[in-house]
Amino acid sequence: MAFRGFSTLRAGLPYAGVLIEFCWLFPWVLLLTGAFYGGAAAPLLGSWTALGLMVLGFVTVRWVLARPWPISTARVAVVAAGFTAGLASVKLTYYPQFAAWDLRWALLLLRAAHDALPEITPPVVGALMAALLWWRGIVLGEREFSHFEIDRQYRRGVAWSIFFVLLYAIYGDTRGFALAQVAPTYLLAFFSFGLTALAVARLIGIWQETLADEDQALVMNRHWLLLLLGVVGLILSLAMAVSGIVSVEFRPMLLLVFRPLEPVLEFVFYLVFVVAMVIARVILLVISRLPFRGGLADRPAVTPPSFAELFKDLPPQVVSSARWGMVLAIIALLVLLVALAVVRARRRQKKRDEDERESVWSAEELLGGLGAMWRKFLSRFRVPQRVHEGPGVGAIRAIYRELLRVGAAAGIPRFGHETPDEYQPRLSQYLPNHVEEVGALTGIYIQVRYAGHQATEEDVRTSQDGLARIKQSARDRPVNPCHLRGCAIMFGTQVNRIRPMTGTSTRSECSERAAIRCEAAATERRMDPGGAD
Repeated sequence: MAFRGFSTLRAGLPYAGVLIEFCWLFPWVLLLTGAFYGGAAAPLLGSWTALGLMVLGFVTVRWVLARPWPISTARVAVVAAGFTAGLASVKLTYYPQFAAWDLRWALLLLRAAHDALPEITPPVVGALMAALLWWRGIVLGEREFSHFEIDRQYRRGVAWSIFFVLLYAIYGDTRGFALAQVAPTYLLAFFSFGLTALAVARLIGIWQETLADEDQALVMNRHWLLLLLGVVGLILSLAMAVSGIVSVEFRPMLLLVFRPLEPVLEFVFYLVFVVAMVIARVILLVISRLPFRGGLADRPAVTPPSFAELFKDLPPQVVSSARWGMVLAIIALLVLLVALAVVRARRRQKKRDEDERESVWSAEELLGGLGAMWRKFLSRFRVPQRVHEGPGVGAIRAIYRELLRVGAAAGIPRFGHETPDEYQPRLSQYLPNHVEEVGALTGIYIQVRYAGHQATEEDVRTSQDGLARIKQSARDRPVNPCHLRGCAIMFGTQVNRIRPMTGTSTRSECSERAAIRCEAAATERRMDPGGAD
């Protein structure tokens, strides 16, 4: 029983996240309606319509992501569903007199969008609000809801709710808040559902971590579930009982609380607006100081024409084309936002794992990442400079190349996957009397080639003496012609001119031409164009 109960709660947790988002977002919809059209206008979208758009967007993106569809098909499906749902919500809100099959309302909506400037009609703003709510539903649908996600969503809602309450306490008697008198009800619902969702998410997290049976884990006991349901019922009951009183007496109570802080809050908002005004005036001042041709500066100052007067001076075809272009640009922007949300959701689904991590934002990591991106961008335009090598470095590398030629001529070439340390034992087996010289040459080469060591004259002289002894010993060593044949095949050298031998012989008896080919092939394969090996 407990298992089924917690499974049901876990399945319903994402929908609680959508409800939390709606409860703090809808008061801003009411504020926007009052700011544009005053208190006599109806809300841009009804509460149930707005909630339905968010839930439908949430369900749609989850359903699409669960299908094995390509990303292009997923985009088209989500955009088409959002377009249909948004138009349906606008039709039900602003054009209820038309039948479902009568598309004249769509033409009226297009005409209203075309005539949006200088005055924007409610159907156009309602359509934009429907697109915003649908997009928020898609964003929520791409997330994996856990205790950390609910906590982050709750904190974001608290911040926006506090900002709304401060504005409501100071400017509640203005026209913008005429429709927002019922906003406290939604804010109370936000806190109630948010705290409840936090408790449920935490219980689910504890239940998943224990993975115990009902007898061993108290978190799966039915008494815990009953206690949780009782707390939830108490919170919801108090919210419903108080909402009717608070919606009327909310602002006077807030004024009593914030009256000592009212001058401070007004000063803060005034300071923000003053800073914005100063920035705008600076921009206008800079533009006014720009030189203009044609004697425009000598003309007397006149009052700038209004937006409507500018439209009157333009040809009707230009104005109409500009309006339709604006409508198409807004639609394309909305489609792009929805498509990007679907792409992000698909990527998150591919990278999903079972570990839950809390997202911690760090300013240092952000600045460090931006700095790394900037340095990487600048590095593309820099010409790589070759490191200057001293005479000792070049001499040591030339000596080691001679050592490689000795090994290649003896049929012991250095393979492409071998490092100098890995090649040293094989070459030492061929020259058992010069193990120390081979090791010394390899060591000094590694120091010079990879560690940036600057070889001295003593190092160069010692390496030359060791190489001379190795070459003298290699001339007197017998060479197996099969080694030469293998060397030639390995480095792409033809072997049809190598004189076959049945036994062993000295190097002077071997084909000198084949030995030269082996040395040249080894040099070409092991050396880089600048002399690196």
